[in-house]
Amino acid sequence: MPIANDGEDSFHYKRQVAQRFDRAALTYDAYADFQRVVLDRLFRHLPCSHANAVLDVGTGTGQALATLSQTLSPSLFMALDLSFQMLETARTSNHLLTDLPSQQDALSFVCGDAESLPFSDNAFDLLFSSLAMQWCLQPKTLFSELYRATAPGGYLVFSTLCEGSMPEIEQAWQGIDNAPHVNQYPRLEALLAQVTECHWQIEHSELATVPMWFSAPEDAIHSLKKVGASLVVNKQNNSMSPSKWKTFIKQYEQLREKRGIPLRYQVAFVVLQKPCS
Repeated sequence: MPIANDGEDSFHYKRQVAQRFDRAALTYDAYADFQRVVLDRLFRHLPCSHANAVLDVGTGTGQALATLSQTLSPSLFMALDLSFQMLETARTSNHLLTDLPSQQDALSFVCGDAESLPFSDNAFDLLFSSLAMQWCLQPKTLFSELYRATAPGGYLVFSTLCEGSMPEIEQAWQGIDNAPHVNQYPRLEALLAQVTECHWQIEHSELATVPMWFSAPEDAIHSLKKVGASLVVNKQNNSMSPSKWKTFIKQYEQLREKRGIPLRYQVAFVVLQKPCS
């Protein structure tokens, strides 16, 4: 979750996020290597082998849907995203519909906001979300909404970015300008404090460094832009001169390691349960 200024216009911000991901819908899968690494790891933390009603929060192009369906066999299965174009890509290209035709009628795609869920109370046995929560502005509202939509005894399984993500980008920009180029993310301890304030029970939590490697600095930046993840909250001026960009690339190149250009993320993997009473 990026930390926004008090004056941040939530509606304008959410519209920006949706537009970024709308534009990235067709290129997302080709550049989403980091997202797939995190998703595969998050699947290992599924706390049950069956759930009647499942919601994938921030489904994107639907990369999680087939595995969730195969693992949990839900009779009610919903995929929610802020981006309409992401949902359209998931709807038309997801292998779930061809691999598991018996589940086709159970799967529904909903364009909506995780901070204002269009679902009734206690609607789902399991909510799943991989690398979507960092785009929400109000953690208390988010976790309260997810709690409301989860049935007693149900689970919320999610991954999200934490403090210290993408330090190489920040380091490469040092001394070039004073503008933020990476969003601010919470410490894991602060994140867990927020979920407990919303009455969740913490079943599992861990913080992992997930490194990615690229052949060139430009490839590292494209890995963000082509999946819609380059929006920086509170950045006042998005213009960049060619000379400034060239200087940044030169600085980033100096961070090259044996395996290539690094881009490291701090990722929280969390399993929460809603108490039965």
